[in-house]
Amino acid sequence: MAVSAPPRRPRPAPGQKAGRPRPTRATGLSWLPVSRRRIAFLRVAGSLMALVLVVRLVQVTVFPGANYRSLASQEGYSLVSMTPERGSVLDSAGQVLAASVPRSTVVVDPLMIQNPIAEAARLSEILGIPKATIRSEMLAQGQYVYVDHQISNSLAGKVRAALGQLPGVYLVNEPATVRPNGAMAASVIGNVSLWGQGQGGIEQELNSVMTGKPGKELLSYDPSGSTLPGGTKVLDAPVQGSNVTLTLDSALQLRTEEALSNEMVASQARAGVAIITNYKTGKVLAMANLVAGAPPNSNQLSGAVPTDQPQPHFSYTQQAPVNMAVDYVYEPGSVAKIATFAAALRAGVITPGSELVVPDQIYLDGTRFHDAETHAPEILSPQQILEQSSNVGTIMIASKLSPQAIDASFRNFGWGVPTGLNLPGESPGFLDPPSHWSGTAPGSVPIGQDEAVTPMQVLDSYNSIANGGVLVTPRLVSRIGAKPTPISTRRVLPASVASVMTGLLSKVTDANGTAPAAAVPGFAISGKTGTASVPYGGGRPGYVPGGYMATFVGFSTNSSVPLSAIVVLTEPQQLYGGLTSAKVFSQIMSYALYHTGAHVVATTPTAGTVSLTPTAVASHPSTFAGCRIFPHRFGASVLGTNCPAAARLTSSSLLGAG
Repeated sequence: MAVSAPPRRPRPAPGQKAGRPRPTRATGLSWLPVSRRRIAFLRVAGSLMALVLVVRLVQVTVFPGANYRSLASQEGYSLVSMTPERGSVLDSAGQVLAASVPRSTVVVDPLMIQNPIAEAARLSEILGIPKATIRSEMLAQGQYVYVDHQISNSLAGKVRAALGQLPGVYLVNEPATVRPNGAMAASVIGNVSLWGQGQGGIEQELNSVMTGKPGKELLSYDPSGSTLPGGTKVLDAPVQGSNVTLTLDSALQLRTEEALSNEMVASQARAGVAIITNYKTGKVLAMANLVAGAPPNSNQLSGAVPTDQPQPHFSYTQQAPVNMAVDYVYEPGSVAKIATFAAALRAGVITPGSELVVPDQIYLDGTRFHDAETHAPEILSPQQILEQSSNVGTIMIASKLSPQAIDASFRNFGWGVPTGLNLPGESPGFLDPPSHWSGTAPGSVPIGQDEAVTPMQVLDSYNSIANGGVLVTPRLVSRIGAKPTPISTRRVLPASVASVMTGLLSKVTDANGTAPAAAVPGFAISGKTGTASVPYGGGRPGYVPGGYMATFVGFSTNSSVPLSAIVVLTEPQQLYGGLTSAKVFSQIMSYALYHTGAHVVATTPTAGTVSLTPTAVASHPSTFAGCRIFPHRFGASVLGTNCPAAARLTSSSLLGAG
């Protein structure tokens, strides 16, 4: 049986050693040799590198070094207050009178300035300020020096772009007030300080509601102080301040200031006030305050010329530094006589038909009181006493009242207390209590001396008469935001007494009255003039020689729009209110009635419009020449007991019903 031979190994190729067959790969780099030692080395090296990275990562994250701690401590955040937008002041039609807009101011920190010469030169190129001026600011003492206030937004952009080259130079926010109508009504509106606080007028009175509510912002920054990307977060958004809508009519305000300014220049009056109101709503439609002595075309504010210095000639006026309509007190003169007449009518001392024998002078406690013009004794009605503004006739009526009754009448009209406008610096005026009256006060107080009031208080008293005895508290603000302001009223006089008073005041603008210049064509006006001496300031006793306050106050009685106005001039060269203030009243009242679309309405004849022709008492030309009234006699009789016999006989019927 045949046996097969075992298979033979293949012989190696020539030059190849015999042994195991070399492993091969089916694909890829099959020709590369595989080294187990190399693979092991790479594994060890990779493990070591991973270990180093892990250790380093632990060091950085868990155990940071001092350098990293220092860098981290320099990164941080801060809470920044966000300034809200301030509310604007609007007129009655919603037009802007004053608005605060954002502006930037350039400041420097001299301690941080590195190259004052180069930096001053660069800032000078942008701002247009001399290099020497800026350089002196950069070398000044301190760490906060102003260079240029409230620059334009375009200039601020240029400065901001150059801040990288200007170490120690900064931009800070300083809002600027924009007035489309210039300085018109400046003392009424007020101002806003560089720090955003209201100063004077409406801006100060309503500063809290106009300022709004600040917001809060979180800023994250890097060690260099730069805000990190996305590092700004608003926590509380700022709340914009409320707009304030005034009762002022811009067109009427401008016309009032123009008419007042023209008369001030014409009469060379030191200062002037003019107010127009709607006496049924209490709205102040215009409130002008001007003084003499400003440079032409200047909107800057300055003080009035002191009353104890000569008045230089001027041909221009400017806005007063304060709201004289409520801050300015003066002895009102004859416009105050309504308090005596109202008290006498309420007490039944006089009626519209009463007749009084009125001389041109009378003595009280050794002091002579007289009328503006010399005249023989006349028989005058109460209406004629007011029409001619007789001081003697008023004192005679006052003598039938007690000092307490006269004082109470003044206070009932609102004299001696604030008007309710609540403006900064408003004066309540001054009324001396009867217990402090001097021996001559029973004669001087009823005719508008020995008391101090504001023009607004005088106008309020006449408004109460015009409105049937009801005083509507004056208002300058009609809305705060969208919320209307409340209306407050108070009855001052019975309607019947107010009606009589309106009639008694109706002849003042007639040809025989003291103020025909105050007449308004087509409309009936009731009103009163006032001329009073100007007292020295600073507590100095006495009056300025030749210095007078000229006043006219009045109201329309037959117009569909119920308007009233007062004009007060300080020391005009034409001293009487009927010659100066009355002219301004006529101009502004005529325009106001036209501007508001008023027309004449039918009226019922008013009680008290009794017309009597004055009759001279020729048979007794000097009857009252030596009459004297003593303080203790006031409230008891018209004339003192040392008058001539004929006068004593006549006095018993002076205040009869007539």
